[in-house]
Amino acid sequence: MFREPLKLQLRILQITMALFALVLLSLTWKLWTPQTLFPQVPLFSRVSELPPAVDWLSFAIMVLTLISLFVLSAASLLKKKSEDESAPRFQMLCGCLFLLSFLLEVVFDQHRLQPWAYQFALGLLILTVLKPPRAIPLFRLFVLSIYFYSALSKCDASFVQTLGRQLAEGLFSAVGISTTYWSPQTLSWIAASFPIGEFLIAFGLFFRRTRQVALWAAVGMHLTLMLAIGPLGLNHYKGVLIWNVYFIFQDLILFHTWFQNQTSVEPVGRQAEEQLSPPTYSGLERAVQTLIWLALLAPLLEPTGYFDHWPSWGLYASHHDRVVLLIDEESKWDLPPDLQPFVDSPRPLSRWCRVRVERWSLADLGAPLYPQARFQLGVAIAVGKAVEQDSPGDASQPRIRLLYESAADRWSGERKIKEYNGLSQIEALSQEFLLNATPRPFPMK
Repeated sequence: MFREPLKLQLRILQITMALFALVLLSLTWKLWTPQTLFPQVPLFSRVSELPPAVDWLSFAIMVLTLISLFVLSAASLLKKKSEDESAPRFQMLCGCLFLLSFLLEVVFDQHRLQPWAYQFALGLLILTVLKPPRAIPLFRLFVLSIYFYSALSKCDASFVQTLGRQLAEGLFSAVGISTTYWSPQTLSWIAASFPIGEFLIAFGLFFRRTRQVALWAAVGMHLTLMLAIGPLGLNHYKGVLIWNVYFIFQDLILFHTWFQNQTSVEPVGRQAEEQLSPPTYSGLERAVQTLIWLALLAPLLEPTGYFDHWPSWGLYASHHDRVVLLIDEESKWDLPPDLQPFVDSPRPLSRWCRVRVERWSLADLGAPLYPQARFQLGVAIAVGKAVEQDSPGDASQPRIRLLYESAADRWSGERKIKEYNGLSQIEALSQEFLLNATPRPFPMK
């Protein structure tokens, strides 16, 4: 047995997470199903040979497990007596199935490794497999790691010079203050304050004495971010706004004084005897704890390139490597009509037009573009194949060009840029990545 307040806290977290996961899945459902709106790049090349029915099956499992968790957790809150032993076991099964189906979806398309989905997959695993006295502290640590690594990823010149300034401009624009005549240095100082605030929140939430102040600072930070990227600011896609609303609910449930007071009550009678006995762990519990600790430590590998940007909680950071896809001005008209609006006009005295794949992803899938260069390279290859098939042209006059930009230097923000001309050179670049960078067959019609 464990203390009822901890069980209540865990059940409310399960309900909240399942509900928001269902909302975000419904907004981005095209991303999770076999679609021909946007190129799909599997994690491994051999996956392309598997039938699309696997995508549908894994997506269905994700939705059904979330609905089951929501219903069971809500029902357990309404029961006055202790729930049946079969209910926690079924919830445990749902948490494991959701993680496995999510991983299968990512294997079919790296684009699906959205940070909110990754967080929900690991979070639900903690909340369904571990008992409340173990689940709540580990879940808190997991949330703190998101704030910590998110702040750490912004501690470089690239963020201060680019996305940080944009967030500052969006924030002041939302409250009716123009930054047109502000100096770049002023905006840079404001941008530099963002990761400092995240660090203070992470450390403040860790210690009990500062937890309540840090909690309301976290709520204020999410509200401020929603203002900066909302309709009055940068007008980003609504999924990120919903994710920030989830964070507010999650933090209140995890760190608010009411739950802290309830869970600090000393156990009595039989509960006290059970808590004095040494804890026992099943094999599954040990495996889950090991997996979560690996997820907590893996972001430290992100600067080396051996762990991806989003699973490392590089949120609104811009130092990662990336590619820029350019297409010949005449070849623009060989693209499908739905893609042409995302192709910029060429610069003066140039015939090359930039393809805005990030806008294409948001418009057709409702999801931001996966930031890794290998995935973006796969998208470029899919577009290049469509152009070459429709109009092969002269090999000496390539119709597509790709600029590969290395990760930005932490102190200067500078990048090394390599140029690749023609589909053959671009496809050869895919061999330099450890994981797959070749897209699934993509009929761009």
